Amino acid sequence: MTTLRTITSSEAKANLGEVLSTLGTEGPVEITRNGRSVAVLSAPQRSSSSARPDRLPQLAALYAAGKVTWREIADETGAAFGDLLLELAGQGLQLPRVSPKKTPQQMRLFKSILQQAAAR
Repeated sequence: MTTLRTITSSEAKANLGEVLSTLGTEGPVEITRNGRSVAVLSAPQRSSSSARPDRLPQLAALYAAGKVTWREIADETGAAFGDLLLELAGQGLQLPRVSPKKTPQQMRLFKSILQQAAAR
């Protein structure tokens, strides 16, 4: 049985990504504010019948090629991101190159900056 870890709400806010990534391996986290428990975060319960860990090698190759997302892999296999990284390394594959999509607001800002630079 895993013991319940306890952190303050400030620590949770500052380290949310790390806290979320450890839920599956280190267990649930109790969050306190002013010394009182306000929440407990835990990983979702996965049904063992839906998880397909045997598909991780195939999905890792597709992930490296940019054809599936990490979320799709996690949903299908129940694997943690660290498991995917180990599988990628074992197969000699690299992380996919990700190009974030730019919003129209970002594009207007970029154009404005380029126009200002060209005017100088």
